[in-house]
Amino acid sequence: MAGIYLHFPFCKSKCNYCDFYSKINLSSRDILVKHEILELILRKKYIENEIVNSIYFGGGTPSLLSIHQICDILTTIRHNFSVSIDCEITFEANPEDLTEEYVSSLISYGINRLSIGIQSFNDNILKFLGRRHDSSNLTNVINIAKRVGFSNISVDLIFGVPGFKNEDYFSSLDDLIVLDIQHVSTYFLTIEKNTYFYKLMKENKFYEISENEMINQFNYTIDFLKNNGFEHYEVSNFCRNGYVSKHNSSYWSNAFFLGIGPSAHSFNGISRQWNVSSIKKYCLKVCEVSDFYSVEYLTEIDKYNEYILTGLRTAIGIKYNYVYENFGAKIFLFFSNELTNLLNTEFIIRSKDTIVLTRKGILVSDYIIRQLFYS
Repeated sequence: MAGIYLHFPFCKSKCNYCDFYSKINLSSRDILVKHEILELILRKKYIENEIVNSIYFGGGTPSLLSIHQICDILTTIRHNFSVSIDCEITFEANPEDLTEEYVSSLISYGINRLSIGIQSFNDNILKFLGRRHDSSNLTNVINIAKRVGFSNISVDLIFGVPGFKNEDYFSSLDDLIVLDIQHVSTYFLTIEKNTYFYKLMKENKFYEISENEMINQFNYTIDFLKNNGFEHYEVSNFCRNGYVSKHNSSYWSNAFFLGIGPSAHSFNGISRQWNVSSIKKYCLKVCEVSDFYSVEYLTEIDKYNEYILTGLRTAIGIKYNYVYENFGAKIFLFFSNELTNLLNTEFIIRSKDTIVLTRKGILVSDYIIRQLFYS
């Protein structure tokens, strides 16, 4: 099984926390779509004969695409790849773009999963983050999506926003339960370079919340969602029974995926590739059928480290015998020794062949992963 990710780096405005490659000027949107369709055709052999069970429209803001463009993209995929009957087709959208007509058209072309970038139901937090929507139409948008036939809806939430009380964040979780959402992705507000928040922080005008506040909000999220029927299946992701994201899971299980568009990444078990992060250069090189991506061929050490990095983020964890059988004696000896040391902490547990992070371990997952990395 494999996935296809399509990146559309356009936004009407830049959020204060975002460091993803994106452009506010939409003038090159149409030409980019044409070249992404061309890239799909050029690279159809990349994932060989794998069945595509996940298609993901990401960004940026895919909901700035026209319905006609979305139809052309999906038609190209279906003509050039083997797409499973139950393929998960996810479409990222901002709430302000979702009219009833637009949402109805999405579902008519086979899109069956909607990912809505809500971030918060608190208007003051939304304004602080630089989001363009407010909370007044969120309930309406989600109800529209349900009414036209979407039964798999995911939303994003950000926690750890400075200057607000814990209850300001917790109330957004309450709103989600009322709306009967199937999937929730929660992200701690981290300050990245080349963002407005980073600029403020360098000027001593912005301060991250304390570690205790972060832990409190994260623990509350886990307990609250668990008590309301959600499975915590990955560090940042929660779902109701039967609604694990195929797209997300493909990254953590080392499934093949093809990334289309500027700055998109691809993986086929042998190498990782990433496209040039420039719309102009991307379109020029795709049109010339020249190298529009860089390649990193994976060594045995790379594959081991990626297995640790992706596996430990999930509730499934990593397998002791898998490391023994796949990565050679030297790596296994290192892994076994480091694991023994970690098992004496409260951060990791082993049950027969399976190793997973504890609740405390999730909070220091970067540290645990670094300890198990082989260099």
